[in-house]
Amino acid sequence: MKKKFQSLAVISMFLFFAACSVTTANIDNVKMCTSISDNQCPSDNPVFNTYTAEIFLSCQLNNAPENTEVEFAWYYLGQSKIAIDAVKLNSGSNIGTLNLQSSLSKPFNGWPVGDYEVVLSIVGFDKDPIVKKFSVQ
Repeated sequence: MKKKFQSLAVISMFLFFAACSVTTANIDNVKMCTSISDNQCPSDNPVFNTYTAEIFLSCQLNNAPENTEVEFAWYYLGQSKIAIDAVKLNSGSNIGTLNLQSSLSKPFNGWPVGDYEVVLSIVGFDKDPIVKKFSVQ
């Protein structure tokens, strides 16, 4: 009976660890701006006006194995959280540190005044997403 319990415990632990997705990839250096250089924002400016033509978010993806996928999910935070857009970028055969960026163009009637956020996630892994907040004034 003791051997059955030990075997069951080992199998359970193996299945638990196999179900947990782990990656060495991580995201940092998240910045917002109105113009991009070398796929990166030169400085962080999370406040924009209603006439801003395009809003960029840049970040570094570090320790990325091949085919690492990063999602940029854009939201407007009005009376409720409203999804604007979501973009997934794949590192392909690139590994190591990569500069990534995503952007939104000004809506036809201009940007609604208020608070926004972009949620950055490494797709398929149990890592906490990074949330970058910005506002339009």
